[in-house]
Amino acid sequence: MGGDIKMLKVRSTPNLYGVTLMGDYDDLDKLYDSISNYLAFYQDNSVWFPYHEYEYMLSLNYDIRHCYQGDRGYEAVDNCADRFEAWGSPDYGLPVESRKEYRKLYKDFKNGNLYYKVEILYPLILHYMVTFEQILEDEPTEDWLDTENEVGDKWSERYSMIDAMRDKAAISHLVSLFWENLQDVLGSEKAAALHRYYITNECPIPSAIYCDALIHCQLVNFEEMTREEKLDFLLAAAYEIMGVEDIEEYPDEHEEDADLYNAATERLNTGKHRRFPVRQAFYEAMDEAFDPSKPMYRNDFDQFLNDKYGIDPDPFETGDFEW
Repeated sequence: MGGDIKMLKVRSTPNLYGVTLMGDYDDLDKLYDSISNYLAFYQDNSVWFPYHEYEYMLSLNYDIRHCYQGDRGYEAVDNCADRFEAWGSPDYGLPVESRKEYRKLYKDFKNGNLYYKVEILYPLILHYMVTFEQILEDEPTEDWLDTENEVGDKWSERYSMIDAMRDKAAISHLVSLFWENLQDVLGSEKAAALHRYYITNECPIPSAIYCDALIHCQLVNFEEMTREEKLDFLLAAAYEIMGVEDIEEYPDEHEEDADLYNAATERLNTGKHRRFPVRQAFYEAMDEAFDPSKPMYRNDFDQFLNDKYGIDPDPFETGDFEW
């Protein structure tokens, strides 16, 4: 459970669909435990974190688990082990059927650690990042472990404030890697502006439904987008997830953010591809399409996205997809 996590890496995919999260077996296993434990602990004690958003956040752990199980991909990463006449990491963490391939890899490349990896779409990364930031802002208290109440009693025998501190540190490290990746891909100035806006703006609770809409539009449009348009999409999506209400209401106080956001969305909306899904307009369209007194089913929501933003080519199912 938890522990020191040092060897995680986050890098952009070649076609800017998302990031590749990489790490060795132990670090990914510890990260998985930290996210599982702290999210459950926080959700039980939080007054604002809805259960459906909690479940959506666990989709990150679904990818992490399949990652360290070895079925999302892996590669050897140089660690200069040959200088000490030593090999890299052992293969104990690999599934049995993958060990021959692992050893074949090391026959030609004997100077590295085995890193497991998984690709994650950028809208999900932004959603995870902002949600985790909001969660980390709340400090757990001893009341959360008070045996006099039902929730505290449930956690008191298997979790402690020290455990919570450790798990928060692991999650915070992951979030810092996400921010560092945004800095690498967007550039220092734009990433710094985004970060300043986040820490000075009261962000709304990130919405899983809106994140799904961003993913849908990304998959519909990215194949025909230029690199510059993809970066505009990423910047606009980040601002929308963080909430653009302050930009719209106080443009003079957020002049730099207004310039960045408006320029990105204007270029996206005048391009040959479909309109960028502005969050407020998306919810207004949802209100027109669905009766709030009735349940909304996934098939109906998918059809709504297809009708409004274009038909999702479902590249993951066809296999015709290059990250």
